[in-house]
Amino acid sequence: MNEFKSKVYQTALSQLKQKEALLSQERKNIIESILEEEKNSAGDKYETSRETITQDLNTIEKQIKQSKMDLDELYRLQAIKDTPVSVQEGALIKLGADWFLLAISIGQVNVDDTKVFLMSKNSPLGELLIGKKKKEQVNFRGKMMSIEELV
Repeated sequence: MNEFKSKVYQTALSQLKQKEALLSQERKNIIESILEEEKNSAGDKYETSRETITQDLNTIEKQIKQSKMDLDELYRLQAIKDTPVSVQEGALIKLGADWFLLAISIGQVNVDDTKVFLMSKNSPLGELLIGKKKKEQVNFRGKMMSIEELV
């Protein structure tokens, strides 16, 4: 695997692991809040507070689940070692001056002072790129862009 591509994956994985750790800590804090609320029950106010905290916990649980799925997907794509002939999932693409990793949608990561945007194959740009080859062009939002690199 290309060294830069490997660094992109490592950076993205590290970012996701940090996010998961923060979410786990938040879940722990919410559970502690629930236990504390049980000690201080005071009728309707308690029920409203308890419901709000429970909703917060459910939201955090969903985010943790999504984070785990994203991590699994990145590990799966990272295992693909071959340089693709055309754009496919797991490909690192230089489109014009910008780099994109066709993997999961987590936004931007910075690797060696270079911005790399992680996007899903189902994103509007991802759908345009799938199957394209190096030096082919795509028209995205009225702008023609050429695939400069495909790793």
